[in-house]
Amino acid sequence: MIDLTDEKTKKELLDVVKEISIQLEAMDECREQIKEIIVAASETFELPKPLIRKVSRLYYKKNAAQFENETADIKNVYKHITLV
Repeated sequence: MIDLTDEKTKKELLDVVKEISIQLEAMDECREQIKEIIVAASETFELPKPLIRKVSRLYYKKNAAQFENETADIKNVYKHITLV
């Protein structure tokens, strides 16, 4: 365990916490901007916001092939369990 009675250690840890706080604020601002972009795109293109968000996340992560495989697996299982 660290020694929190040591002034140097306390200052270094506080600096870390402050830097994390700054980065979290920046993330919050980015999330707000993303929401605004999604709302505008949804209105412009008449697409559901969840669809725009999912396509954007898929594009960002570059994992379309994995998504297609998972979707195919889900469809396959669904088809088998719902056919009576």
